[in-house]
Amino acid sequence: MGTEYELKNRDMHVGYVDDNSQSVTPKAPKSQFDTLECTLEELAFLELIYKNPSIKQKDLVAETGKSLSTVKRIMESLQKKEYIRRVNGKRYGKWEILI
Repeated sequence: MGTEYELKNRDMHVGYVDDNSQSVTPKAPKSQFDTLECTLEELAFLELIYKNPSIKQKDLVAETGKSLSTVKRIMESLQKKEYIRRVNGKRYGKWEILI
């Protein structure tokens, strides 16, 4: 076979730009798509708290398999971000989801 093929319409295919075409990159900033700035671990904790607001940190350790210090760190992070708060005290209180 010969390689004497001429590329016809090359400029039409390569250089063509359509202003109305759909772009791979969205025009809206990323912050509009992500409503929560959380890690996947934090989202899992939020789900567990939503299902059982009176859950204790030791129960979260058993549910997630994380260490107690990791659970405390994640819970403090969620409280700093004001996603959750503890109401009615430490011992008999419940978690309240603020978002």
